[in-house]
Amino acid sequence: MDSDLSLEALAGLRQSMGQEAWRKASDVAQVVANYLRCHPKVESVRYPGLKADPLFEEASHKLVGGFGPFVRYRVAGEWRMLECEPGDAKETVLALEHMLKRGSSS
Repeated sequence: MDSDLSLEALAGLRQSMGQEAWRKASDVAQVVANYLRCHPKVESVRYPGLKADPLFEEASHKLVGGFGPFVRYRVAGEWRMLECEPGDAKETVLALEHMLKRGSSS
C-alpha cells in the first residue's frame, strides 16, 4: 500500500511526539486496529502492532513504547488512514462504528 509510513518515519514521529503521547496514542491505535480487524465491513487492516502485519517482526525490534498512532484499513476497496490521538480508545471505536454503519468515509 502506497500510504504506508516507513518504520524510520514512525521512529522519527515518536521522537517529535514525546514518549508519553506516543505510548498513549499507540495504545489507542492498538485497540482500534484490533476492533477493525474483526469488523465485517473492513476488508483489511495494516498496523505494525498486529502480529499478522508484515512489519510486525521488524517493528517490534525498532519501535519503542508502542507501534504508533496510524492505522490503515480498507473498506469497499478503498484504503483509509486513521491517526489515533491519545485518549479514550472506546470513544474512537464508537465513532468508527457509527461511521462504518453509515457507510461514510473517514
